Amino acid sequence: MTDVARTAAGTRVARRWNLRGLSVISFAHGVSDFYSGIVPFAIFLVLSHERVSPGFQGAFVFLWYLTSSIVQPLFGAYTDRFGKWWFLPSAVALTTVSICIAAGTTSLPLLAACIVVGGLGSAIMHPEAGKYSAMLSGDRRAGGISIFQIGGQVGYSLGPAAIALAYARFGSAGSALLFVPGAVAVAALFLLMRRVDRSAVDAHAGARAAAPARPGAVDRSSIALLVGSTSLRYFVAAAFMTYLPNLLVSRGASIPEAGQVVTAFLLVSAIGLFAGGSLSDRFGAVRVSIAALVAAVPFFLGFFWLGGPLSLVALLLASALLAVQNAPGVALVQSMLPENLGTALGLMNGVAFGAGSALVAGLGIAVARAGAAPALESVSVVPVLAALAYLGVRKTTDAP
Repeated sequence: MTDVARTAAGTRVARRWNLRGLSVISFAHGVSDFYSGIVPFAIFLVLSHERVSPGFQGAFVFLWYLTSSIVQPLFGAYTDRFGKWWFLPSAVALTTVSICIAAGTTSLPLLAACIVVGGLGSAIMHPEAGKYSAMLSGDRRAGGISIFQIGGQVGYSLGPAAIALAYARFGSAGSALLFVPGAVAVAALFLLMRRVDRSAVDAHAGARAAAPARPGAVDRSSIALLVGSTSLRYFVAAAFMTYLPNLLVSRGASIPEAGQVVTAFLLVSAIGLFAGGSLSDRFGAVRVSIAALVAAVPFFLGFFWLGGPLSLVALLLASALLAVQNAPGVALVQSMLPENLGTALGLMNGVAFGAGSALVAGLGIAVARAGAAPALESVSVVPVLAALAYLGVRKTTDAP
């Protein structure tokens, strides 16, 4: 691992990313988000069992996003100053235990309590992991962020299928089995994170020593536009993840089949995450984000307009394109807040995700009144609005 250095002639030597360290952070993100991915489907199962309105389904999902996302900048600001290596595995443990209990309960108050506690664990983990990812990414910031995000997306994708299969075979008691892999993963993270922390601190210290002086003013307008755009993107993804089970079950699919479709929808977005990181490092974050967001819209609409297997293919392509914007957006905000990497991640992964989830809660009312299909079809054009926000970022920052 070589940090930024300057030769005697003053030539800047590119920093390489620490793939081993990034892999550990990606793994931690994947474990935490595996249990996060269980939450919307678990809420659907519990509320369906209790025969509660879909409007409350959206409210419970918002409670999760409120505690797991909106408060992330607060934890990010704290970890930027006082973060410790053990914060990350401890946060993953908190989420693992809480969500396993939530998925097995039939009590709505206990479900809400577990959502709050597990959400706080996720809120601690994300800024901490995002900070480490930036520190370990060298000069390939968007690519390194995409590695971190791919781990989370894969874990998040597997959660719905895992809880659906466990529930179908063992009932509510099946969630207890999901605690075992989480416990093993947390133990491994406690063993690995001390070394990763040393590597990240050394790399970041070298980068700061060699970096040129930066202007003190923070481009708040561009940050606001990026957070707004990402909020809309999260809204679309969360809306489909939350209400696809309603749509599919109403069309005759079984619960395991619905879980598999949601898993596929989330899993293919890992392709978009990787593409977004690689392409933005080469062609520019703004240009790549606008193109992908606009291109996602016809495929989302194709899911409703096409029939048979083509409908599912269109949905999966839309998911991949929607995810392209994620890593470039985070990398842009972290470049604007170089001394507050955790805070930047908290804004993009926390505030944006929480704001998007508030819209999902409102969408629950539309689902209850008109059905899942019309509600989700109306959401399909929202990525265009997210793309328009990037036009403002281009004007403000002169980013490519």
